[in-house]
Amino acid sequence: MLQNKYQDIVLYITQPTRNILLTLGAWPSISSERSINSKICKFLLIFASYFLLSFDTIPCLLYCLVEKTMRGRLQTIPFLLYDLMSASQYSIFIFRYSQLRRCLKHVEEDWQNVLSTDTRNIMLKFAKKGKRLATICALFMYSNVFTFRTVLPLLQERIVADQNITIRFLPCPTYLFSLDLQVSPVYETIFLTQSLAGYVVVSIVICACGLTATFVVHACGQLKIFVDLLKSLVQKQWEEEYEMDKRLAEIVEHHIRVRSFLRLVQKTLQEIYLMEIMVNTITICLMVYFMTMDWQNRSIGVVCMYLLSIMNVTIHIFLFCYTGEQLTIQADIVATESCELEWYRLPDKKARNVVLLMLMSTAPTKISVGNVVDLSFETFGNVVKTAGAYFNMLRNVIE
Repeated sequence: MLQNKYQDIVLYITQPTRNILLTLGAWPSISSERSINSKICKFLLIFASYFLLSFDTIPCLLYCLVEKTMRGRLQTIPFLLYDLMSASQYSIFIFRYSQLRRCLKHVEEDWQNVLSTDTRNIMLKFAKKGKRLATICALFMYSNVFTFRTVLPLLQERIVADQNITIRFLPCPTYLFSLDLQVSPVYETIFLTQSLAGYVVVSIVICACGLTATFVVHACGQLKIFVDLLKSLVQKQWEEEYEMDKRLAEIVEHHIRVRSFLRLVQKTLQEIYLMEIMVNTITICLMVYFMTMDWQNRSIGVVCMYLLSIMNVTIHIFLFCYTGEQLTIQADIVATESCELEWYRLPDKKARNVVLLMLMSTAPTKISVGNVVDLSFETFGNVVKTAGAYFNMLRNVIE
């Protein structure tokens, strides 16, 4: 098992996120060698992604500006927020290409430095957990975009306007000046383009969750290995003094490496976490309001679609918070195990060094949301409570 190439393992554990980012032209390949054809292909994919995002955002923004009813404007907000958030996240992937590449390179080097089967099994266990989180996020978000961008527009009853003109609904509220959106093939073209744009939007959001899960859960595995190294330092009887010094140096280097990796991840993705918390909170609030209004109108099918979307968005933000909570739990385990370490079994001079290492291990290790709050279950609870409070306020203002 140890003979497997570490590059293949990294490709395996990043597979869901890597496949999507490759489609978007934003995968930060670890290899620095790229052909002219691959660069041209990447440029075309980035151009197509930005084009679809713009085609989705600009007509929706124009619709919001010309729409006269309050509910009509409110219905455009979730689309606009997700479009703008996805465009911002996609830009972060593009312009922080080198930082994301450093993160992936760090993960690859950790796998390259594996020397024992036990260490490899620990890392593989945590890596599979990160891959599962990314896959679950993809399943829920793609089902959400299929519901909202394909099923919901087709389920809504068509309106027969004056002169016997049938109004067909589009996946996203749209205004394109004097262009008639109901005639064929204009309607079909816009419908298909907006559906594709919706998949691009959620693909970017999925990649944000997938990268977070991959990096943070990998760090959790490294912290678990750090605890095992500390225990083995005390439990094993070292015959030579220099051997203990070597082991102690490896442990310190390992701990510093984990913390520097988390700082790099935090610096690279912290704005993404802030956007996710804010946008999903507002989206949940608005969709609950729309669901309540359609329930009063007895639109059972539409209510079910909204309920499914609320569940998917809630699970999406829960996965972010769950990932951050796993890091907090693992850091607490490190702190506890360090405090319970039998350092007194070591020689006096070595014990002093271990005590300093124990103090370093008790420092908090968390992923924060734009240096404002931490990604945790507490933050998830606050998101749900805040969405509920905004919903009550919105209902009172509209009514």
